[in-house]
Amino acid sequence: MPTRNARGASLAALSLLWALSACAHGAATAPAAPPTPTPAPLNTLTPAEEAAGWKLLFDGKTTAGWRGYQMDSMPSGWQVVNGELTRVAPATDILTRDQYANFELELDWKISPGGNSGIFYRGSEEDNAIYWSAPEMQVLDDAKHPDGHSRLTAAGSDYALYPSPAGASYSA
Repeated sequence: MPTRNARGASLAALSLLWALSACAHGAATAPAAPPTPTPAPLNTLTPAEEAAGWKLLFDGKTTAGWRGYQMDSMPSGWQVVNGELTRVAPATDILTRDQYANFELELDWKISPGGNSGIFYRGSEEDNAIYWSAPEMQVLDDAKHPDGHSRLTAAGSDYALYPSPAGASYSA
């Protein structure tokens, strides 16, 4: 899901009303430092990122590489809208078709005013819901959602486990 660097994602399950951009690196070796040159346009990699082994998780055009939780296909409630992976109707969580070991994930996200969602990682499909097996990086409108009042449940936190730093999200 791409906007830029993201090294892997072990069943990067998503449940949200947001647009995601990110990419991933599937190597199980120690990650190289991400490059810092001029950012690439959304849903592309710079030559330096490609050389470092980064993998784009979302091409900005299709949902290829994604499927529904405990499904073989992509739920119809998820679509590509204006180059963004977006939940447009009720739908199950989605996850990458590929699995990743050690990874870094970098992404841009959007959420509706007052919205609350998250990105689960390192999950399994053995339970009825992804949240039983995976930690969740909180995707939240901190200013308009009650969970934004605590760093432990605010945007960017590992929900209720590790707080995010103040200013981890911003409004554009």
